[in-house]
Amino acid sequence: MNKIERVRAVLRGETPDRVPAGFWFHYPSTLTAQETAQEHLKLFFETDMDILKIMQDFTYPITGTITRAADWRKIRFDGTDSPVFEKAKAIIGTILDKMGGQALTLQTMFGPFKAAAFAFGDDVLMYWAKEAPDDVAEGIHIIAEQMVQWLQGYLDLGVDGLYYTAQYAELGRFTQEEWEKLVKPFDERVLSVCPGNKGKINFLHVCGEPEYGFRVDLRRLAGLKGDIVNWSVKDNGLTLPDGRAFFGGRPILGGMNNKGHLVNGTEEEIRKEAQACIRAAGTAGFMLGADCTIQPPGGQPVDLQRIRAAVSAAHDFPIKNA
Repeated sequence: MNKIERVRAVLRGETPDRVPAGFWFHYPSTLTAQETAQEHLKLFFETDMDILKIMQDFTYPITGTITRAADWRKIRFDGTDSPVFEKAKAIIGTILDKMGGQALTLQTMFGPFKAAAFAFGDDVLMYWAKEAPDDVAEGIHIIAEQMVQWLQGYLDLGVDGLYYTAQYAELGRFTQEEWEKLVKPFDERVLSVCPGNKGKINFLHVCGEPEYGFRVDLRRLAGLKGDIVNWSVKDNGLTLPDGRAFFGGRPILGGMNNKGHLVNGTEEEIRKEAQACIRAAGTAGFMLGADCTIQPPGGQPVDLQRIRAAVSAAHDFPIKNA
């Protein structure tokens, strides 16, 4: 199997010829489009991983002045003719050209509620979410509809699917009613684009915010569309085998601690952790990855050799003994 066939097999719930793997991390937003593309390609080619996730290390061009509740209904989100989208387009174009169809590519997108937090600040967003939820919901609706257009633009450029970061389901942040008004319908709207869209795929990443200890109410997210699901094992206490059952038997991605051996361990420690994850999850419908983006302490650079060790451990895992 090649890398695309291997990942497609996992998405069908099958056992590939070897366990695929994928890891990622953020890049400085100050990089040019060419520099950003080259950093992504360096990660892919130097580690031999099986998929390329294009990071979103920019904020959407969302504007408006929020001084009263009604202002949420007047916010603006520039279209795919904006300079921000043009930079993303250049990044994608370079990556796809250099990849030459060797692996599936995914465009990362943060959800509409998170996009509003980036634009106006989390404190402002949460204040108005509590004070004027109907007005905020209308603003999030504006963002979600434009995100759908951006996503379709990404897909038209040739990426194979969406890597979607579902946030704001943290324990204690919202009541169920608030979450269903402010977050859920807009997550669902963006995640509705890929299914049935010429083979495009959704990777669903369940993510929490640091002020909530990265813990989320997984029950709220279990029904979101995703061909494969990734969550933080260490932060949510949901093991790989239990998570597979929790998410309805769907294929799963992840397992490794993004702040552990991947940033400070020896190659042997990394290999042992990686292969323990595979033994726990099984080789059918499983792709090795991390709880979230790899995050070395103190802003230290990511060591690609550690990522390569994890990928190699996945590729070397004896399928016949799974």
